[in-house]
Amino acid sequence: MKKILISLSFVCQAAFAQQVAITIDDFPFREMGLPKEEVPAMISKLYDHLDRYGIKATGFLNSNRIDDETSSTLQDFLNRGHEFGNHTHRHSNVDQVGAQRFIADIDSGKMMGKEFINSTYFRYPYLRRGNTLERRDSVYTYLAQNGYKIAHVSIDNNEWIYNRDFVRAKLKMRPRDVDSIKNAYLDHMKEVSISYENKAQKLTGRSVKHILLIHANPINAECLGDLLKWYTEQGWGFISLEEALKDPIYSIKEDFVSPYGWSHIDRLVKMRK
Repeated sequence: MKKILISLSFVCQAAFAQQVAITIDDFPFREMGLPKEEVPAMISKLYDHLDRYGIKATGFLNSNRIDDETSSTLQDFLNRGHEFGNHTHRHSNVDQVGAQRFIADIDSGKMMGKEFINSTYFRYPYLRRGNTLERRDSVYTYLAQNGYKIAHVSIDNNEWIYNRDFVRAKLKMRPRDVDSIKNAYLDHMKEVSISYENKAQKLTGRSVKHILLIHANPINAECLGDLLKWYTEQGWGFISLEEALKDPIYSIKEDFVSPYGWSHIDRLVKMRK
């Protein structure tokens, strides 16, 4: 029976031309100034989108915002079968604080978030890894020595810009603007997903196992279900971060250094230019 189940699982995964893992940064949920009483419903809505499509997501935690109020929502995420990785305590920018303070912030994130962090994944805030080889490699060495796995990203998208405008429109009670921003967000997310799939095809000659970066914020609470529906309609399958990271593309060594944050695919593209 076990062999049959494994075979069926393989067939189901192989049936999808594209696959994507859903990863969500900046937990606890950021309400961005919306009324506090609206937050529980938004968080539940975000989680329900994932449940509806049978997705097991990986969230990334900034432990400096954990308190009695947010703890229950974080526990709910775990209770639904998802996992948390470390995103530093204070969402530090490695180039602003330097390698040693950045490493200390990773340690603080692990210690302060130990009640909820149940994986060894680490996601760089802003996707910034260091603007010098020395700074980048100091953190790489620390992560390797402490058993962390870097949670790469293949589909980056700056969706936070749409969230900023979405929240502003809601606060000003402009429903037409809200609908317009939601539509623009979905169009953008579709466009970048196709774009990164095309980049991956050019790099490797095949479809890779993608890793999508989004944030725990109001626009995803509202629109993630529509995005997941689109992925499904386009024939994409949903996989775990663990499964996605098995793709050989994430093991390709790259020596790209930049003051900016880039997806793994963009880092490889820029390295080869």
